Amino acid sequence: MTAIRDRYIDTIRALAIVRVIVYHALGLGWLTVLFPSMGVMFALAGSLMAASMNKSGLVTVGHRLRRLLPSLWTLGTVAIAVMLIHGWTAGDGTSPTDPKMLFWILPLNSPPASNWGQEFVGVLWYISTYLWFVLLSPVLLPLFRRLPAVMLGLPFLLVYVFSQNSFGMSDAITGSITDFCTYLACWLLGFAHRDGMLRELKWRVVLPITLAAFAVGGWLAWAHREESNFDLTVDSMANCYWSFAFVLLLLRWQPKMSWPARVPALDRLVSLLNARAVTIYLWHNPGIFFIALLLAQFELDSSTAGGAVLLILGTLVWTAAAVVLFGWVEDLAARRRPSLLAGGGGARRTTASPPAVRAPMARHRASRS
Repeated sequence: MTAIRDRYIDTIRALAIVRVIVYHALGLGWLTVLFPSMGVMFALAGSLMAASMNKSGLVTVGHRLRRLLPSLWTLGTVAIAVMLIHGWTAGDGTSPTDPKMLFWILPLNSPPASNWGQEFVGVLWYISTYLWFVLLSPVLLPLFRRLPAVMLGLPFLLVYVFSQNSFGMSDAITGSITDFCTYLACWLLGFAHRDGMLRELKWRVVLPITLAAFAVGGWLAWAHREESNFDLTVDSMANCYWSFAFVLLLLRWQPKMSWPARVPALDRLVSLLNARAVTIYLWHNPGIFFIALLLAQFELDSSTAGGAVLLILGTLVWTAAAVVLFGWVEDLAARRRPSLLAGGGGARRTTASPPAVRAPMARHRASRS
């Protein structure tokens, strides 16, 4: 059964992708407070996952992997070639023969990379976390439907526990678990959205919960402001509460979005961003790095206003080129006819598509943006 695409969902996903690019390019931590893109994207992915499982059951897991992995393999082919050409030098001691290279095939964690490959892998934590959500959804979805309140409360407890103790696990494993727990509540809100639970909640219930979560998240961000500078990506507890509150409001609101259809160029852009979300997410970050290197060759400082504008414009051109060169992989993965620029109008009928999203190393950490 097909359905008309929800332009509200498409629009907020497009906004989330744009915000991620700007954040990675400019390193503006406060953007994570203004619009917590990753929480939004995980929530929308959770909603689509529930919809697909309602239709196809466990087969959905295979469908999601098929839609995601080819684009990752394309990126990995280019990234590994770049790293080998420049000589594999990695500060963490990894090499091309490291067994963890298998994560380039199945990203259960971020794959290893040389110094030249850090900008390729900096955003792959999202792909890894998304993969774990997909693999565990056949268990998470029935548990959530049986015990929704308990399941929604569990992530906050888990984030606290793992923020206090690593239990002897490596930083990579602890980081992966923390990412999963931080955004688990958002993924579950996606389930609630798809099942209609959020629509049934009265605003007199939603608003107090939202305000309480915003208050806790805001207090934690303020308390840790010296370490995080209000960048939620470095404060998992604050991020968990703030993203939950933001997503709850966003998905409960659910306004009608007919007006973008009256602006054809904007409607087409929203469709394109959604149809090429994986490609855009995977390729924008190396673009930021290489454009920054190019600007440096002309002694242009990307930290100045003019340099920042050039960095953003250059990144957009890079990303657009990546969409043209590699976006068709998403079509093949979805078993669609390949095209250079996908996406139709708002009324186009289609099945639900999968979701998709570090800036120059000197600017900030590989962020959970």
